[in-house]
Amino acid sequence: MKIRHLIASLLLLMACAAPLRAQWVGDTVSVPAFLNKEKNLIDFNGADWSPLFAEMDSLQNGSDSTARVVSIVHIGDSHIQAGYLTEAVRLPLQRRFGDAGRGLVVPLKLAKTNEPHDYSVVADGAWNFARCVGRKYSAYTPGIGGIAIVPRTNRIDLTVSTLSKTDDCEGFRRVRLFHEPTDSFPAVISEPYRVTGEARSPFLTCYSWNDPVCSIHFSGQIAPGEERLAIYGASLETGESGILYHTIGNNGAFYSSYAAIPHFAEQVAALAPRLIVISLGTNESFSTSLTRDELYKQIDAVVAPLQASCPQALILLTTPAECARRRTRWVKKRRRVYYSPNSRVTLVRETLKAYAADHHLACWDWYEVSGGKGSSTAWRKAGLMAYDRTHCTETGYRIQGEMLYRTLMNAYQDYVDNGVAQ
Repeated sequence: MKIRHLIASLLLLMACAAPLRAQWVGDTVSVPAFLNKEKNLIDFNGADWSPLFAEMDSLQNGSDSTARVVSIVHIGDSHIQAGYLTEAVRLPLQRRFGDAGRGLVVPLKLAKTNEPHDYSVVADGAWNFARCVGRKYSAYTPGIGGIAIVPRTNRIDLTVSTLSKTDDCEGFRRVRLFHEPTDSFPAVISEPYRVTGEARSPFLTCYSWNDPVCSIHFSGQIAPGEERLAIYGASLETGESGILYHTIGNNGAFYSSYAAIPHFAEQVAALAPRLIVISLGTNESFSTSLTRDELYKQIDAVVAPLQASCPQALILLTTPAECARRRTRWVKKRRRVYYSPNSRVTLVRETLKAYAADHHLACWDWYEVSGGKGSSTAWRKAGLMAYDRTHCTETGYRIQGEMLYRTLMNAYQDYVDNGVAQ
């Protein structure tokens, strides 16, 4: 059903002749000695990454005069939602191979959860929401980012901005808005902005313009009785050659959380990923009833549809680091809290590695790299892990991102040197 009389305007809120992104200073972080740096390798399990690295090489060398983009999608849980880990991978990749934009941003704050620090999605009026984890407003269906926001009235006022701690910002010339229904948002748009041909693609409408902006405003009116509009997220892009690194993270997410999102794989396919990184498993390790066979099936319920919808994409599975369980005991009639290593992380790690080997998918064993058994205590003592011994501090996540970036670049360099990546 179409949304009639929807008037959409894109307002230039902030623009500059040549906007620059305020970059996190110091991609190279101090890596603690207890990490197994010699184990920081990708096990390709026979997967051929040469086509991906060849595209990256052409970006770095500028051998192709046309604007080309290598799109990476990183899917995960709270470790990914915070944004620090993926930022520590994205920024150095873009400095080396070109900056194609901020990538997917999701209105997480409007869904009553935390949002990365470098963008903002704000709205006027009252909005309902749904999340792929939990049952809040379960009548609505989450989309590509694991959430949906739905206006309670027939008025839409939504502003998407890139943020900075300096006077600079990360400019963009192109927005791909993920939403449903998909055939009518917006109906009218004024120059110099235009809806491109992708407006007819499932799940998204694409806008582009000439000069970079740092903030954009969507507004419109939904006619009474028309189908309610659900917004899932937006990809912010420069229109230039380089890396697009899209982040999809949800606190408390399992593999089964993403498997339950209708058309999740098809929506990911709209981002045209060449590499999909999946960092899940921590929450599964806290489920005492989950068996190895059940977990294997849940992994497949996410990976198999992604492979079917994104045949051009390579897939990299990552294992979770050691975490700890919160326990209590009584000492002299007083209740004491303590933590002990979560032994079920081993089951999750082994299942992920087995699935990757069985299906010839690459695997990065972060459990081993981060220190293996007993490492959560070392991370906590070093101030790199939060009090719950499960989540990291900002610096801890940046270390993990740094190590992922290093192993990707080591594999890329092997390809450059030897012409083979597998």
